[in-house]
Amino acid sequence: MDSEQIKVFLAVAQQGSFGRVAEQRYVTQRAVSRQISRLENEIGVKLFNRTNNRISLTPAGKYFAGRAQEYLNNFDLTVSELKHISKSTEQTLSIGYFSIFDAYIMEKEIINYRKLQLSPKISFFTMEESVEHCLADLVLNKLDCAYINHYGSYDIPQAELYEYVSVYSNEMVLGISKQNKLSQKKYIDENDLDGATLFYYSSENSDFMRKTFAATLNKNERNYQIERVSSIEQLLTNTALNQGISYIPRGLIDYIMQPNSEIVYRQFRSQQQNQEYAMQLIYLKNNRSCALKSFVQSLKQFRI
Repeated sequence: MDSEQIKVFLAVAQQGSFGRVAEQRYVTQRAVSRQISRLENEIGVKLFNRTNNRISLTPAGKYFAGRAQEYLNNFDLTVSELKHISKSTEQTLSIGYFSIFDAYIMEKEIINYRKLQLSPKISFFTMEESVEHCLADLVLNKLDCAYINHYGSYDIPQAELYEYVSVYSNEMVLGISKQNKLSQKKYIDENDLDGATLFYYSSENSDFMRKTFAATLNKNERNYQIERVSSIEQLLTNTALNQGISYIPRGLIDYIMQPNSEIVYRQFRSQQQNQEYAMQLIYLKNNRSCALKSFVQSLKQFRI
């Protein structure tokens, strides 16, 4: 399967006709049909229903069409970045991040580096992935550094390999719907969470984030349900509709979202620990990148 086959497939899916695509590409209808058949044979899935002079996407074809377009977009972006790298004399820095919150910090700090016009000039490449993936890619040298949230019980494998630079700190609070009677309290304790559904935000499935989240709660109290929500918009919607209580990083939520009039934020008084968190940039101690060293130095001169 190559990109040309995918482009032909998408054209047929959009036009709904082998003939029209053949005319646009100045080839025979048979040639287009052959390419589609070859693609179906390679992936082992029927993509089109063919009846007389009419074709339509199968359910698998509809799914593949969405994924195929995403693949082409990513492929074109990658090729563009490769061309930029090959022509550029700038050093590169690959940064991982796990959520919209640390993405906000990362964005501001990259912009600050550029404004300071420090040396060396850096081409920044960013990647969103789970904390586990960030740590693995740091070890594999796929990333130079990554932003993670230091909160709760911290269990990083081989933690001694990394340097940690705190770039922002505040406290975690509980987001509660005004429809919930707990919204009338000044603060929330563990007894208040009995029987509650607790939401935390993570764009990717992450055992690390779940364990960190659960570690803030009393281990003797298990009458609650912890659920991951994959977008911050859904997290706030679910909370506003009183479908659960959410963990929110105070401060950062105010930077990235408009206030939701249906949600109040309350301090959580846990027996396990305080609710402070720190966003950190981490990197391997043995990373000798000049770009990384310069970027880390710039963080010490900047505060959000």
